[in-house]
Amino acid sequence: MILRSALPLALFLLPLLARPQSCAFSLGPDRTLCDGANVLLAGPSGSVSIAWQNGWQVQYLTADTPGTYWCTATFPVPGQDLVVNGAFSNGNTGFTTDLAIGTGGTWGPISLEGTYGISTDISLLHSNFPSCGDHTGGNGQMLVVNGSATPNADIWCQTIAVQPNPPYAFSAWLMSASPESPAILDFAVNGVSIGAPLLASATTCDWDEFYAVWNAGSSSSATICITNQNLAQSGNDFALDDIAFRPLCTHTDSVVISFMPPEPEVVVTGPATLCPGDLAVLQASLVPPWPAPVDLIWNTGAGGNTYTASTAGLFSVTATATCLDATGSLFIAPDTCVSTLTMPNVFTPNGDGSNDVFLPLVVGQPTDFEMEIRNRWGQVVFRSTNVNTGWDGRIQGERAADGTYYYTVRYSDRLNDGRLKQQDKSGHLTLLGRP
Repeated sequence: MILRSALPLALFLLPLLARPQSCAFSLGPDRTLCDGANVLLAGPSGSVSIAWQNGWQVQYLTADTPGTYWCTATFPVPGQDLVVNGAFSNGNTGFTTDLAIGTGGTWGPISLEGTYGISTDISLLHSNFPSCGDHTGGNGQMLVVNGSATPNADIWCQTIAVQPNPPYAFSAWLMSASPESPAILDFAVNGVSIGAPLLASATTCDWDEFYAVWNAGSSSSATICITNQNLAQSGNDFALDDIAFRPLCTHTDSVVISFMPPEPEVVVTGPATLCPGDLAVLQASLVPPWPAPVDLIWNTGAGGNTYTASTAGLFSVTATATCLDATGSLFIAPDTCVSTLTMPNVFTPNGDGSNDVFLPLVVGQPTDFEMEIRNRWGQVVFRSTNVNTGWDGRIQGERAADGTYYYTVRYSDRLNDGRLKQQDKSGHLTLLGRP
């Protein structure tokens, strides 16, 4: 036996897998994704209709931009089929019809046009019909009809109490009992057709489903009817089964999708060169900062945002965190750092921008530098511990007198092997500063 679903496109469509179930469903927890990633959101299965916030009517939706995603789905309410005897298990009861119950004839109980019967096999009611069971494939009963040429004759009707406003799903299954001139059924609620007419398959024992949604509005009752629009006298024989009218429930769930920012740059700062025996402190930072805890591992195996290097070379650090795997590096060149210091013997602090400050002339960077300048009476007039800070020819803010002054310099000079050697220099200088 073959089952097919012929659904009206103008109304909500019911997948073949739709079954009454709880209205509740979940799209899952809010999610934070890595930059450039996406996630497949799964709507519920078995729904009558489904719609996402962008209007798409699919079960699955790919979320690739930040925002709130919501899904609304409609389901048949479990255990609430309002039709009485829709599967005809109780025989010829619970419905009205314009047809006559079949009483017999040349080919069986429904030999005459416009008659019907209830049976587990259509061949039991008409000997020219093939042997076909109900639409579930079991031994259940169904309504079998020898079509009538009477226009607008009701095949099956039933009046049902409904609640105003909610939607209801009207469904039924149709099968041809004869391949000639298949039936064309119209489905109506309170005299108004819903959905498109359902054309039976020309293949016998082939079940087609009708499904449409009716909105109750202000109605408190629904008279649901099935009529045959095919008035052919020859053929036009069919079976109906599992007629249902179910209230529907609707549920909406939402999920917030956010994204981590693009990976930042790992910036490593520190000295460009390293003298033998010195230490270089390297600092790693993320630009811009990362909004989550970050692990920083140097290529030496050390961790943390700072690293103290005792040798020159290439130093890299890798930052790892949620949605982050980035590396930065810094090359420190080796430097012998040999230094020399020469003392001038004259300076002219006259404000002309040339030779206005008494400073040592250095190559490299001497360490432990200390310089004192005294006048002819041995009084200290200037002292400096910075090789780049010299005497401007003033004593306590006043111009010093021209003449001879005496300096002493002590510093450590770095040798080629990195060792420091203390040096002492002394001598005299001439100040010529008067305009």
